[in-house]
Amino acid sequence: MLHTRFVVRHALPALLLGCALSPAQAMTAVEKRVDTASAPHLTLGGGGKTMLVHYVQSKDDHRVGILASNLADLKQKVAFCVEANRRLGRPVRAPREFPEQVGRTNAFEYSAPNRRILYTVNYSVRMADDCSLVETEDREASLSSVKGSCEIDLVRKTAHGVCDRGGHADAVRTPLAPGREQQEKTRAALEADPRMAKQMAVLRRLSANVPASGEKLTIAGLECEVVNAMGSTSGCITRAGSFIPTVGLEGVSLRGHFGGLGTTAVAAKLDMPVNPAIFTPYVNGGFTITAEPQ
Repeated sequence: MLHTRFVVRHALPALLLGCALSPAQAMTAVEKRVDTASAPHLTLGGGGKTMLVHYVQSKDDHRVGILASNLADLKQKVAFCVEANRRLGRPVRAPREFPEQVGRTNAFEYSAPNRRILYTVNYSVRMADDCSLVETEDREASLSSVKGSCEIDLVRKTAHGVCDRGGHADAVRTPLAPGREQQEKTRAALEADPRMAKQMAVLRRLSANVPASGEKLTIAGLECEVVNAMGSTSGCITRAGSFIPTVGLEGVSLRGHFGGLGTTAVAAKLDMPVNPAIFTPYVNGGFTITAEPQ
């Protein structure tokens, strides 16, 4: 009985406090700014020479899965922090609202045949010592090709890596991989060779875990093929349009899931004309550029 009274006495304040600190979910101002960020190419204006890219805007949905439990954990930590700080006479600044998600990403990808640049606007939140919430908004970009990568911080105005003035415009395009039919013919020929029997048996077991599902979906108005990789990684890829990008991923991803996290396209357009400056946000903007060590 004594144990029961102790549990009720000490657990009830925390539970009541947790309820008081759990208003109806809605985006905070910072969170909403991240979620409604506009596409980078819209700031470049019209006119002048343009080039064609495949464009995809993707957003996460962390309201389910691992980050949904992280939000519950954050609320619990705040409740315990408020109670502990009050008992110890420490400063308390209990939050009046919680974010809808503890993490949020709004991504804008521009793919050319030989290069890609991914702009991301990221939201995150953590608890401070006084129990208040510290929200962070990051804006970054990553340019990549066979030449390497250029990692760009759009807030601090820094760029690091292979950050040439042309934005990898002269990068060599990686040859397209052979189609599935050609791959099967090549594999059959190798499996028929006794000298390759052991190696091909291993390859066949591995590839059994990486099925090409053949399932088709329509996302953001474009048809894509579902691809299942090893473990809990999957995606939906389109290879439509006047060209197939070959940097990193062969094609354009409209959905990607990695474990409990994932993104899905909310807007997409193939063969969209844009200002080539979309690939060089670090040029003529007061950026500090550091080169990749050779």
